Amino acid sequence: MKIIHRLILMGLLCSVSYAENSTFQITYENFDFTHSKKKDNGKRYDVLAGYQADNSLYQFMYEKTDTETFQPPLTKNLHVNKYYFKYNYILENKDTVSVSYASIDDNIMEETDGGHIYGLGYKSGAFGLNQYISDYTNFNVYQTDLKFTFKKSFSEIKTSTTLIGKYIHIQDKNSNNFSTNAQEDYITPGMKIHLHYKDYHMGAGAFFGKRAFAVMNDGFRVQHHAMEFEETYMLGFGKHFTDVDVNLKYVYQKATELPINNDNVEVKNIIIQMVFHFD
Repeated sequence: MKIIHRLILMGLLCSVSYAENSTFQITYENFDFTHSKKKDNGKRYDVLAGYQADNSLYQFMYEKTDTETFQPPLTKNLHVNKYYFKYNYILENKDTVSVSYASIDDNIMEETDGGHIYGLGYKSGAFGLNQYISDYTNFNVYQTDLKFTFKKSFSEIKTSTTLIGKYIHIQDKNSNNFSTNAQEDYITPGMKIHLHYKDYHMGAGAFFGKRAFAVMNDGFRVQHHAMEFEETYMLGFGKHFTDVDVNLKYVYQKATELPINNDNVEVKNIIIQMVFHFD
């Protein structure tokens, strides 16, 4: 496991060293829990490097999360490291195939610590399909994502609307107390809207159905704690400055802490992100 982590971190550094055709993204996130019986507030940092070579795109990301907890019931604060890798290849007909991998290092949640998440994707025009398998110690999660994107221009305003459908199946959920209160199957619809005007862009999105142990953000976010999310609303705004994009996002989520069936938990995230382009 440590070898895999080191290889991904090396990939991050190597991608940055190839300045041409590269991107480097830095994200800081502050989040706060209301009505949670375990978590109070936290911070998340991640760095993502991407390198484009002909028809291939290599992406490496490291994510670190520190969360202050209530003690008791927990005995210490939560610290999580996650490592991501994704490879996209553009076919001659402009379709795209992708493979992805993520791993989890969690100092408290033994049930998902050391988890491996594998992904396989295919995109053709407006249609996208992704399949994920999350391999945990006592249970596995199988997830299928379907996407369809509509694009429309109004003079200088460019818009895109993406319809999303997630199907999540939790295998052997009753094998342990951590996942036993989750549903065996989830169907989660969602939608994202993006507007682009000159150097400004704005986005909004929502997920309306319940989900647990989900893979999000095209494989670059894994919700590995036993929380069943019921509502998710997102709003973002950004501006492009020559070779840098600056983005500000807000996310509101409502959830249930599954092991103890503590509902009406609210999670509020404020996210600041900078993306550097090296052409």
